[in-house]
Amino acid sequence: MPQLNKHGNYKRLLKIDEIKNRFNLNRKLHDFEVDELFKDIKHRKFTNIQYRYLEKGIRYQGIIDIETSDFNPYKNFIIGYVMVIRDLVTGKEVLYKDNIEKKDIAIAVKNDSFDFDKRLLLQLGKHLSKCDHLVGHYSSKFDIPYIRSRLLLTDQQESIPQYGQIRYGDTWRMMKNSIKAPRNTLKNLAIYTHTKDQKTHVDYEHWQRIWFKDSPLWNKSMKYIMDHCIYDVKMTVRALKKIETFNNIPMAMV
Repeated sequence: MPQLNKHGNYKRLLKIDEIKNRFNLNRKLHDFEVDELFKDIKHRKFTNIQYRYLEKGIRYQGIIDIETSDFNPYKNFIIGYVMVIRDLVTGKEVLYKDNIEKKDIAIAVKNDSFDFDKRLLLQLGKHLSKCDHLVGHYSSKFDIPYIRSRLLLTDQQESIPQYGQIRYGDTWRMMKNSIKAPRNTLKNLAIYTHTKDQKTHVDYEHWQRIWFKDSPLWNKSMKYIMDHCIYDVKMTVRALKKIETFNNIPMAMV
């Protein structure tokens, strides 16, 4: 006898290739189709939020933050990035990070350019290509456009995800639309979701020092900046897990 799905309708199970195709095209799946698609991968029973992502073709979600030498990407650079890639099937999370090195600056100076982040951007592009969904705090307004601009300015356009390849979300927008706070900052997001606030002070002296690779305090400043970036991403991950349960799954393509 045919089984009923959670909505009381009879299940009509597609062939596995059809399910895979719909998943890859971000076309809506049923929960029983998600179960069929991932039945051979070891995982715990899916939660409601896992089903909501997976039913929309999202398995790998990247949560990202970047640190930059200036707000204008022209003749400036990305100092470093941190990305947590979250597997919505297994629940596994992996943190990736990279920052410019002194040799990157030396190579750029030798070529009479400001492309200190060219190597870093190439690696970042590889991580972006792993993701079905990309989220950050104010990332739709800053991080993602900045990354695209730097990839264009360093002649690495092939590393920019094509239109429709990745769907985008922004905890800033989710916060703005669903909870009340004086300002929609990451610090306030941590406070108002009652998650751990690790926000560190932005001491611009550290950011400015990165231009000067021979400074005796260069390594100290780089560590401060990257620690700041790691804390921001971890705060974003914790808060996202709170607010995603009562927000729609953002599916923007730009």
